Amino acid sequence: MTKNKKLEKKDLVYGAVNGLIFGALIPIALKNMGFPITFSIYLTIVLSFTILATVGIYIGYLLSKVIGFFFQLAKFGAVGAANFAVDFGILNLLIFSTGLAAGWYFTFFKSISFVVAVINSFFWNKLWTFKKKEQKDTRKEFFQFILVSVIGLLVNAGVASLIVNVIGPMGNISDKTWANIATAVASLIVLTWNFLGYKFIVFKKD
Repeated sequence: MTKNKKLEKKDLVYGAVNGLIFGALIPIALKNMGFPITFSIYLTIVLSFTILATVGIYIGYLLSKVIGFFFQLAKFGAVGAANFAVDFGILNLLIFSTGLAAGWYFTFFKSISFVVAVINSFFWNKLWTFKKKEQKDTRKEFFQFILVSVIGLLVNAGVASLIVNVIGPMGNISDKTWANIATAVASLIVLTWNFLGYKFIVFKKD
């Protein structure tokens, strides 16, 4: 069981920043799928998720008094949500700029967006979620992170591509919407793998 740690002001600030990232990027995906995102709606989404993420960190801390790892899980959830938005945001920017949302182009775009999200994830998880006092074996730690992330990349791109290119859109769902549904399903699966891999392999406490 993860030892309960003291809540610091920076935890709330970092939570808010990750909520801000999520709120700022998700509307890009929604806009690309045809949702009417006005400036006022955009600001509402940004402010709402910034506040929700901050509250989520505080609730995670309170729950950790009962079950120790909940505080760490709350941080990972905030970072994961931000990474999800980075993945979605970049993917939709690429789809919007090219007009391509299927085939090998989608797989290529999905890989690019996921790699950027992984880089973002490394810094947040190392410096905040799974922070360790000892700083030894940094190269080994980074290699392990990349290894876990590459496996996650393969699973992520594979599952998303399977849903998009093999199963295909169901009903009257558009290609763009289906591409985002595929991304959501793949991200949820990889979220579990990443948490276990980062916690017990990459940032394992000695």
